[in-house]
Amino acid sequence: MDDRKEILPLRIVGARFISTEEQVGLVELDRITVDASRAIQNRYWLWATSFMTMASATVGSVLIGGALTLGEAPGADIAILIGLGCAVSTMAIGASWRMFQYGGMKARSPQEPLYADPADPAVRNLERLFGILQLESSPRAFYLTRNGARRYVDHRYFFGNLRAAHIARSGTIRSALFGPVGLWFDRELFLEADVAELINQSKAKPSRAGAPKKYDYTSAIISLIEHPQVQSIDINKKKGNLTLIIGLLEKWYLGRNQRPPSETQLSGYANDILEAIKKNRSSKS
Repeated sequence: MDDRKEILPLRIVGARFISTEEQVGLVELDRITVDASRAIQNRYWLWATSFMTMASATVGSVLIGGALTLGEAPGADIAILIGLGCAVSTMAIGASWRMFQYGGMKARSPQEPLYADPADPAVRNLERLFGILQLESSPRAFYLTRNGARRYVDHRYFFGNLRAAHIARSGTIRSALFGPVGLWFDRELFLEADVAELINQSKAKPSRAGAPKKYDYTSAIISLIEHPQVQSIDINKKKGNLTLIIGLLEKWYLGRNQRPPSETQLSGYANDILEAIKKNRSSKS
């Protein structure tokens, strides 16, 4: 059994849980994490701005209080008290983000994951991987120190609702991740395990190459060829055109009682459509 073990980045393990074609799985991971990042970005940047503002106010107040104290000027006590108040507020704001991720100050149990589309089959397979990693008896993920030594992480690192950040290449969700101990945690994680055995153990069902596509993009795109709104597009107004095409594609799916793909997926096809329109009009002019 040990002969089948591999040391792999957790992203690669996640990709294999999603698809039998590793590269396809990686593309799906990027789609999932980009969508998840968009779902939290407003909340995270509001929190980060509040945290940094209060931290700066703390430092400023303490420095002013120290300067007034050294100069024996009045108001030193007030400045220091303000600084202490800001410090308490900074800690409270930091604690609120941990509670958002782990349901409390301590990571006691797995939280409902935050994904743009929890019903996505790729997301379900990814969650089966995290379900394995949440078990204390499972192989433990690790990161590498600068000298190459392994540092194993506790299984509670996968309890948070932003656990998709552990397999994200970049994005808001990765920068927003707290560990169950400390603050930000953005280490690349690795796993030494028999991935095929983990997939069987978790009952994940990676999609296979050649399997039917979830979304009928071809029919959706063909439906727009003669659409009057598409024919009247001013190709120079790219931003508005992108929104229009995405809206028309979504409407096509909804009109057939189908759940439309995510905006991230549709935007790629919408860009291709606009490029095709631009080339066709250039050739006719």
